Amino acid sequence: MPLYVTNFILDECYTLLLQNVGYARTVAFKSTIDCMQAGRVLTIIHMSEELEKAAWEVFEQFNQDKTWSFTDCTTKVVMDSLGIQHIFAFDHHFEQMGFIRLPTDHS
Repeated sequence: MPLYVTNFILDECYTLLLQNVGYARTVAFKSTIDCMQAGRVLTIIHMSEELEKAAWEVFEQFNQDKTWSFTDCTTKVVMDSLGIQHIFAFDHHFEQMGFIRLPTDHS
């Protein structure tokens, strides 16, 4: 199964890692991402202006009664455009969007 990630998600990951585990581990994680990309294990999707516009439309349409982040909305747009149904995430918003979230909650 191919793995995809957006540059918006990586931005959030790098920031979260830096704040919680420090510089060295963040740089090591980035090195791992680079190796995965070079080995064609991972594809990084860069958000285009068109994708951002579509994400904003999702944000406006659904957030009157939800709290999807803009990054969540960009992920939804990318997943929809690629026909992806499964997502590795801990965020329940993706289930609200109709995706199959892994790992599943067993509570």
